[in-house]
Amino acid sequence: MKRLAMAATFALALSLGGLSPAVAQADDSSATETTDIQAAGDAGNAEADTPGTENPPTDPGEDAGDDGTPTEPGDGEQSTDPGGDEDAADPGDSDESTDPDEGSDEPTEDSTPIDASFSLDQSTMPVDEAAKAIPYTITGLKAGDTVTAEPGENGSITVDSDGTFAGDLRGNTELKVGDVVDVTVTVARDGQESKTFTGSVEITENDDGSEAAVSVDPQSQGIDSYLDNGVDITVNGCEAGEDVTVTIVRKGDDTNIWEETKTAGDDGSVSTSFMPGTGGDGWIDDFVVSATCGDTNVETTYSVTEDDDGADADLTVTPKIQKLHDFLENGVNMTLVNCHVDSDVTFRVSTKRDPDTEVWKETQKAGEDAAGSVQFTPEEGGAGWADDFLVMASCGDKSAETTFTVTDDGSVVDPKLSIDPERISGVDFIDRDKGVQMTITDCAADAEVHFEVYSGDEKLYEQTATADEDGAAGIQVYGLGDDPAYYVGSYKVVADCMDVSRSGEFVVTGGESGGGDGGDSGEAGSTGGGSSMPRTGAELTGLTAGALLILGGGAAIALARRKNKN
Repeated sequence: MKRLAMAATFALALSLGGLSPAVAQADDSSATETTDIQAAGDAGNAEADTPGTENPPTDPGEDAGDDGTPTEPGDGEQSTDPGGDEDAADPGDSDESTDPDEGSDEPTEDSTPIDASFSLDQSTMPVDEAAKAIPYTITGLKAGDTVTAEPGENGSITVDSDGTFAGDLRGNTELKVGDVVDVTVTVARDGQESKTFTGSVEITENDDGSEAAVSVDPQSQGIDSYLDNGVDITVNGCEAGEDVTVTIVRKGDDTNIWEETKTAGDDGSVSTSFMPGTGGDGWIDDFVVSATCGDTNVETTYSVTEDDDGADADLTVTPKIQKLHDFLENGVNMTLVNCHVDSDVTFRVSTKRDPDTEVWKETQKAGEDAAGSVQFTPEEGGAGWADDFLVMASCGDKSAETTFTVTDDGSVVDPKLSIDPERISGVDFIDRDKGVQMTITDCAADAEVHFEVYSGDEKLYEQTATADEDGAAGIQVYGLGDDPAYYVGSYKVVADCMDVSRSGEFVVTGGESGGGDGGDSGEAGSTGGGSSMPRTGAELTGLTAGALLILGGGAAIALARRKNKN
């Protein structure tokens, strides 16, 4: 019989967080052999006593590391004072402590070790914005701490209250596009060794903020259709109530053929039509449509051919530009005309930066109007859909292409799942001080993150954790059985954050202790993306301090193994 234990814990803040997670403990004796997955223990709800510490032992001299950082009590048991005084927290009880009057480095009520976290608010900044100020944040400070940031003209700043300090570097007026600014921030505290943090900011071009776009329907048609129906023109991305001027000129000629000014609606769009009426074959040409709103000018083109017989296929995509949330909700509509009835019409979508990689593809039959129409809406959401896309469509020997743009409105998260380690020996897996840590980052603050662990198609465990203020949450899993061989095999991990799913796996091997432990945590699964959570000692301690024990007999995993073999 084997037992599977899972420890749920809330992740430390990656960059801004300095708060210790809650701690919960459970006794192994709560295991039963008759349930597949049974909850035991208690999720940690106790708040840390001071920022940057976790489950502080009674005696600082006993459990503190050389650098003053508290270490985690083994097996979740409360440490005691070897001096026998349960109520005392006298640093003098430690063998290494000295009389405070003789220069002791032990923390006192007025001086505690620096346990701060540093982050730059932005990793890339437009050159004009960076020249004004480069913002940064430090958490876990004490009133009286001195913060010195470089490069800049601010000098040293004394913090006037405990908690978070938001500062900026000013005076960097000589920055150029392409520069990388190396930032150094030092925190000093009386009686303690100072602590230095570093980071960098890449300087980019200024963003003009333009999101306007103009589209023409159809982009190509015969002269007869053009004289009868003209063209429809749509402008998107302007400011509500703003005047929008639309003009038409012949390609290569700046003389206005037509001009109209309208006021943008509440959605920042304008729709209009141009009907030539008369002129005959004189309209056979290529034309440029320009739209101006505010300081922004955008253009597109359309063509008028000799006749409709044998005309090239014409592809339209609507809307041409939209916010990420709207795109994930409604997608885009694509239409290819001037095909043949019942011919195969194929639509293909890729990104403009990587046109050879297919994002989506669909083939259908052209209708009686000799046109094919489809709607493309992503099945899985994510911030990665904010991009410029290329649409290619074909029917028979005809083809056409166009583009559309999805802009990031900040409404969609792009969480990342890390599994550490991804390969572990059975001996280490049943060691409750090791096991496997699964962490979601880049979720939203206070969002519910749902974790599931599978053996094959059999779900062995699920747990929901609340993300911290930096959007991070995690759980730890390990086996409680005596025989590590029971746990050998592959396990799938699925984590959901705000309807965005990420997956990965870890493998328990039959090797000796240390065979799969240690090393950097790799990104799990093909949908993870990005970098995994840093594994500094303090952060790892924070992630694994709380332990909600889930006990499972060997029958649960054995059942899953049998199903996988069938």
